[in-house]
Amino acid sequence: MDLNQLAQISKGRLIGESVNFEGFSIDSRTIGPGELYISLLGKNFDGHEFLAEAKGKGASAAVVSQSTQIDFPQILVDDTFDFMRSVAAYNRNEFKGKVIGITGTNGKTSTKQIIFSLLNKYNNCHRTLGNMNNQIGVPFSLLSLQNNYQYSVIEMGTSEPGEIEILTRQVNPDIAAITNVSIGHLEGLTDTDSIALEKGNILDFQTNNGIAFLPKDSNFYQSWKHRTNAKEVLSFGFDKESDFRISGIKSDLENNLTSFNLYFDGSKEELLINGIGLHNALNAALSFGVAFHCGIGLSQIKENLKAVDLPQRRLSVFKSISDSILIDDSYNSNPASLKNALDSLEEMKGKKICVLGEMKELGEGSAEIHKEMYHYAKDKTDKILLLGDVWSSIDLDETDSLIIFDNHDEIYDYLVSVLDHNTILLVKGSRSTRMDLIADKLKN
Repeated sequence: MDLNQLAQISKGRLIGESVNFEGFSIDSRTIGPGELYISLLGKNFDGHEFLAEAKGKGASAAVVSQSTQIDFPQILVDDTFDFMRSVAAYNRNEFKGKVIGITGTNGKTSTKQIIFSLLNKYNNCHRTLGNMNNQIGVPFSLLSLQNNYQYSVIEMGTSEPGEIEILTRQVNPDIAAITNVSIGHLEGLTDTDSIALEKGNILDFQTNNGIAFLPKDSNFYQSWKHRTNAKEVLSFGFDKESDFRISGIKSDLENNLTSFNLYFDGSKEELLINGIGLHNALNAALSFGVAFHCGIGLSQIKENLKAVDLPQRRLSVFKSISDSILIDDSYNSNPASLKNALDSLEEMKGKKICVLGEMKELGEGSAEIHKEMYHYAKDKTDKILLLGDVWSSIDLDETDSLIIFDNHDEIYDYLVSVLDHNTILLVKGSRSTRMDLIADKLKN
C-alpha cells in the first residue's frame, strides 16, 4: 500500500509524491526509518510539534491535520484519529483470516502472547503491538493487518463504559475470549457487575458464526453465555464441566515452568508452560482451546507452549542478591492479580517476603480493599513490606512481619540486609508506583 491508496481510503489529500513506507508510527521518539508518522492530537500533546524530529529519524512521510512547513510527503486529513480508524476498518474488511479478540480484567497481554506463539509457526499471525489495547492502540494495531497473515490476535481493554463495544466493532472478532472479571478500574466502572457487562460486549458478534471462549469458574459465565449470539460457546477452567479443564498445577521455580493437566475432547494431556503461576495455567488452557479450535496440531501446541515468551514483569523469575529468588510482578496490580501472585508463592519452599506498592483506580473503596489484601498477604508470606499513602492511612496490625516504608531506597536498603539464599521475594504494585525500580536494582 502506498500513500496514494491511503489518501483515497481516508479521504485525505496527498501533498507531494506517493512513496512506499515500512510501517506506521505515532511516536517520534521510537520511529524507525521508512515509517509513516501519524501526527495525533490529544488534550496535552500535539504530534505536529514532532514532525521535524520524525523526519530527522528517517520517516518517509506523515499524516497531518494541519498545514506544515516540513518538506516531505504528507497526507492532509480532517482528523488523524479518523485516519487511523478508517484505514483500520479497511484492513479489517479486507482481511480473509481469523481474528481473535481478547478482553478481561487480568491476563489479556499474556494470553494474547500465548495464542500468538501457538498460532505463529510460519510467521502467519498478526497481533496487538505491546499492550496497545485502548481506542488508540487497537486501530493502530489494525493498521498493520494484511492478508499475508492467516490469524490476528487483538487485545481490548477498557476503563469506562462503552469502550469494549467500540473496539469490538472495529476488531469484528471471529473468536472472542474473556479471560476473567474482577475488581479493577473502579473509577470508571463502579463494580464487578458493571465490569462484567462491559467485558461481555465482546460477545456481540457481527455474524452468527462467532466462537466464544469463556471462564467456566466465573460467576458471570451463565449471563455471558445467554447474552451472546455466538454459534458455539466453549469454556475453560477448573470446573469439571469445562470444555478445557485444568488440574494438578505445579510451579517449578528453579526452571521457571508451570506444569498442569488439561482434559478436553475426551483426552488428557500433561502440559508445560514457560513461566510460573496458577493464572498462567488458566491463560494457557484458554490459548490451547483457541489454537485447537483453529486446527493447530497437538504436538505443535505442546512444543510452542513450553517456549512461550511471556511479557516482562508478570511473575518473571530472576536470581537476586545473596542468591535469593526475585519474582518481578511489577508491571501492574489489582486485587485479583495480587491474589494470583500470592497464591503462586504458596507451594514454594523458603522465607517469603512480598514488597507491595499501592493498587490504583479502585475508587472510594480503595482503603478497604487494600486492608483486605494485606490480610490475604499475611496468610501467604512471612514478611510484608508496604509503600504508599493508602497503606499508611489504614489500620493494620502492628507486628514484626509488617513494615511500611516512605520510599523505594529505604525498601532496597532493608532488603539488602535481610535477603539470603533461602528467600523468595515478590515485588508488585500498580505501574505508577514504580515498583519496577526496586525490582531492577535487585536483579543480578
